[in-house]
Amino acid sequence: MEKVEKFGRFTIAINRGAFYLRWWNPHTKKTQSERLQATEVEQARKLARERAKLHMDRTEAIRPGSGDDPTFGEIWLGYEQDKRKRLASERFRLLENRRELYYKPHLWSVRMSKMGPALRALVLGMEEGRIRPENTKSKLKTLTSDGKPRLHPNTIADIVGSAAEACALAKSDGLTIHNPPKIPFIVGLTAPEDRDPKGRYVSFEEIGLLIDACRRPHILDLLLLDLGCGGRVGAVADMKGKKVSLDLGIIDLLGEGFVDTNRRKLTPIVPITGPMHRILVRLIAQHGNDFLIYAGKEPLAEGSRNWTQIIQRVVARGIKNRTPDQVKRKLLEPTPEGNVNWYSIRRTFPDWLDERVSDAAISAVMGHFEITNRTRRRLFEEGSPTTDLYKRMKLGPVLEVADVLEREWWPSIQPFTSVDLRSDAARLMRADAAE
Repeated sequence: MEKVEKFGRFTIAINRGAFYLRWWNPHTKKTQSERLQATEVEQARKLARERAKLHMDRTEAIRPGSGDDPTFGEIWLGYEQDKRKRLASERFRLLENRRELYYKPHLWSVRMSKMGPALRALVLGMEEGRIRPENTKSKLKTLTSDGKPRLHPNTIADIVGSAAEACALAKSDGLTIHNPPKIPFIVGLTAPEDRDPKGRYVSFEEIGLLIDACRRPHILDLLLLDLGCGGRVGAVADMKGKKVSLDLGIIDLLGEGFVDTNRRKLTPIVPITGPMHRILVRLIAQHGNDFLIYAGKEPLAEGSRNWTQIIQRVVARGIKNRTPDQVKRKLLEPTPEGNVNWYSIRRTFPDWLDERVSDAAISAVMGHFEITNRTRRRLFEEGSPTTDLYKRMKLGPVLEVADVLEREWWPSIQPFTSVDLRSDAARLMRADAAE
């Protein structure tokens, strides 16, 4: 291989017209290489430096003269390595945007010993509207006292929180002797339960328009399963076949890992109702115990997670498909309460259930209280000696929701869509009645 450029222990090399990144691995005592999808030297340089971040030790980013007081830019690499393993690509891209928009201009050269004052200055600049994204796509609705656009307090808290978390990780890794800074007080910060809803309520007629607007089969599957699961679109896309119990008619919605790694989210068990059963039977026959919803050849869970873009396209198509009467009534259009989006389903679903089932039943399917891990294992593990009678007793609140969804939820949507929303049992009952 011919050497093109060397940086640290990494080398960009070329062999038979192909570019490679090569580096010495001190743990395996071997030289490793990785092919770069580049055709020009400049492109290879850019890709090599990005790929090197994945293999670089966190201490390599710290200059020898920094000692125990590195800059924020020097410790940021370790934070990115940590988050890259945990976040989906879209969420990680959001972190990269914060790095370019806020950290590099305002924190990058700040030493760990000075991070406290630097964070306070950053918060003040954001609150006064001096520090904000300067691009045409940014839509800042929060204003300063003199009417100047500024970032929302909750957004400021997220940006500053990531910076403080990066400092805490650097201290725990022994990269600095300085304690992480405290997050400054942010005026107007609201708790999740006090925040404005992200989407407005939707009517059954509007839901019917959305269903008929789905052109791609996997988007229709996603929407129908989301309607039956209470509006957790990300969890529906992450659904695996092994978490579906067709015999009991339930889904362990959030699946593996969430109980231990994300304490903020509890794990709802939702019933299989309406068209969900035949959708799941078909998907499990195709994909087995793995991810169920695919976009082309790739699982939707492992690709792009731009759910907002998906629902915006469906809404736009639904608006075009309206009848003149529906245009007059402004169906699917924004209102003072907000736009129609995925959260609209999650907002509508529990409020509709509130008049029909117990609070315990709503909490069970919305994930507001925890079903113990021991009970969950007895419900879902193969070969469990627990009887179906015990299982159905434990699933009482979930089955209470299943009953009302079958009787009222899906039949209320059905008149407004051409897609058959009946469950297999309801279809058989009508066929028997006809005979």
